[in-house]
Order: sequence, then C-alpha cells, then structure tokens
Amino acid sequence: MSMRGRWQVGLVLALAVCAPLLLALVSGAATVHCVPVPGGWTQAGLTLALLGPDEACPYGSLAVGATTGQVLTVVVAVAVPAVLAHLALLTGAAGVLGAARSVVVAAARRLIRRLRPGPVRLPVRPRLAVVLGAAFAP
Repeated sequence: MSMRGRWQVGLVLALAVCAPLLLALVSGAATVHCVPVPGGWTQAGLTLALLGPDEACPYGSLAVGATTGQVLTVVVAVAVPAVLAHLALLTGAAGVLGAARSVVVAAARRLIRRLRPGPVRLPVRPRLAVVLGAAFAP
C-alpha cells in the first residue's frame, strides 16, 4: 500500500471515530452539565466562557455554559490542532524508532561477521601407511 493510501485509510478511520462523537455533542444528544475542573483549567474555562458556576453543580465543579458556536470554536482552535500535533509526534517517534532499529540491526550484523571465525583449516597430515610405505619402499 502506498503512503498516500495509508494516509487516506487513517483519515477515514479518524473521521469514522470522531464524527459520531462530534455530531452527538453538537446536536445535544450527549451533554455533560457539571464537570470537575482542577487548578488552572478553571481560569481558562471561565476566560473562554465555556464554564460557569451553577447552583445544581457540587462544590469544586463548574457547569458547561457555552453555546454551540463557542464549543465549535474551541474544538477547531484547540482540540483539532492538539490531536494533529499528537499524531505528528507519534509518526515522528515511529520513524525514529524504525531508523534506530535499522542502525542497531546493521551494527549487530557487522559485529557478528567480525566475531564469527572463518573456515577452519586443519593441517594436512600424511597418513601413516603412506609414510611407512614410502620409508620401506625399495
């Protein structure tokens, strides 16, 4: 399979996985009202107007208070580039590991060739009968 074909298959699989989730979130079929928000993410959520306090949420959690447009803006501006960056890092790491593997295999083959003994040559010894026959020959 060519490189272009692999990217097309990967793109189709990514769309098949992500599209139903995005459609469910955008249509309102899947909603999350209260979310626990630790530390600095609280301020980021409040600044982006994605989160807000609500009486129905317990202490330490905020309600999702964004409109559909705000959510799509954050998904397009933050989530999609983050996922693409992770995929690029994984692809790069796979390439580096493949190259490292090739180097290690080549080095191991060279080392084995150097350490492997050559063909064993035994000294030629004349047979005893030939020696005795030559000594007692008339």
